[in-house]
Amino acid sequence: MKKCLASFRPEKDMRKVILRKVVAMSMQMGYKKAVLPVLIAFCLLWPLGLFADTGISARSYLLIENDTLAVIAGKDYHRELPPASTTKVMTTILALEKLDEGDAVVPTRHVLALPSSKLNLSPGRTYKAGDLIRGALVESANDAAYALSVKIAGDESSFADMMNQKAAEIGARNTHFTNASGLFVPGQHTSCYDLALMFRYALNNQKFREIVTTKYFSFNTGNCDIQYKNHNRFLFCFEPAIGGKTGFTRASQHTYVGAFQKDGHVYILSMLGSRNLWGDAVNILSQVYDQLPTKRDLHLAKAGHISLSTYIVKTPKVKQVKATVKKKKAKKAKKGKIKIRRT
Repeated sequence: MKKCLASFRPEKDMRKVILRKVVAMSMQMGYKKAVLPVLIAFCLLWPLGLFADTGISARSYLLIENDTLAVIAGKDYHRELPPASTTKVMTTILALEKLDEGDAVVPTRHVLALPSSKLNLSPGRTYKAGDLIRGALVESANDAAYALSVKIAGDESSFADMMNQKAAEIGARNTHFTNASGLFVPGQHTSCYDLALMFRYALNNQKFREIVTTKYFSFNTGNCDIQYKNHNRFLFCFEPAIGGKTGFTRASQHTYVGAFQKDGHVYILSMLGSRNLWGDAVNILSQVYDQLPTKRDLHLAKAGHISLSTYIVKTPKVKQVKATVKKKKAKKAKKGKIKIRRT
């Protein structure tokens, strides 16, 4: 048993490692002789929950206290995995540091080729940097992230180099970016620990903190104002939530990083490779909070469809107006309300 515990490595799944060791030891000793050590191991480890099913689908997760970086809960949190749109945390913090909100950004035609989520930017049209930063964080707009990267660095590849340099400065050493949006590309990866460090750094920027707490974002396309709802459901049903960023691609599965507060403390939760994002998050947060959102609460908080808040009324042509007036006069004449003079 001492040999079993001495060779234990905490970064692995604790349950699987210990169970494999116990089984191996049992085979060496003979099942009858191993009964007592197995029972002792079971009694010692059961209170720690090591034989229980955590019910967490995420391949990696981490919950830490913001000031001390004390780990509250975690699994494989140094493992390198694709980040999906949580990448936009780094994209937007760089944009906030490099640009003024009123700076003009003119997207290139490449934005048309990018998949959703999007603001559907028009190439050649001028947009404000502040609007694109909000679009990238609230709506997770890939075209906004790309346009910002080109504005700052000239091309997305050079911007990715800036992202990697910034990540290294923050201490995120298991991170490598190749694009500004988080769209899946082999070789682009981060870890839950690095993701938590980057979000922690971003929260120190007052403008980032303000935007990431925004529930709704209105974007003017030129023809109308479109209202987007934040993808972070916790903002709508969990009062301790400060803000966060979601992500999803088929290859990455669901990803998330967000901050929560309690009794003067801030906690950061990061997850990668989840198949049940909100269920996993609630499960992990139960380590700190007693009252958490229900499945119904989270379902009702789901981001809705885009809604138009304003629209442009088209003015009818003069010929159409005249034709409409003649038709109305003809109808009234048939009813005997007016007389038509013949000349």
